[in-house]
Amino acid sequence: MSIWNFFKEMEQLQSQIGELARLNAWENYPRNAFLPGISRRHFPMMNVSADDEKITVEALAPGIDVENLKVSALRDKLTISGEKIKLDIPEEKIHRSERSAGKFVRTIELPVPIEPEKVEAEYVNGILKITMPKAEEAKPKQISIKVN
Repeated sequence: MSIWNFFKEMEQLQSQIGELARLNAWENYPRNAFLPGISRRHFPMMNVSADDEKITVEALAPGIDVENLKVSALRDKLTISGEKIKLDIPEEKIHRSERSAGKFVRTIELPVPIEPEKVEAEYVNGILKITMPKAEEAKPKQISIKVN
């Protein structure tokens, strides 16, 4: 039977509240772009996959002019930023508005270090595909087994 520890519980609660506040802080607001309803979502939405040689990110970013899109990479971070231009329609003529517009920034932490100078990006049909070669130290190494 364990004894309930009030101070330990309060410390855990304080830690959880602090983490929640950090995730929803105002300075993080641009990362959580476009408010289509009540909830905020990360934009662009991404799929991240990896194999032995590279990490691939596919970001859903329809309706963005490639001139307004920027990609930057560090050893273990990827940042996508840009701006969706608002359609020039007078407010009084809009009956329903579900497409959002504005500036956005999203940074994700990558599972392993990459080689930033070899990153490639292409934008086709509203999907931004970024291919990032893994750094040599992050690639799996084949180890030979000696037989005695």
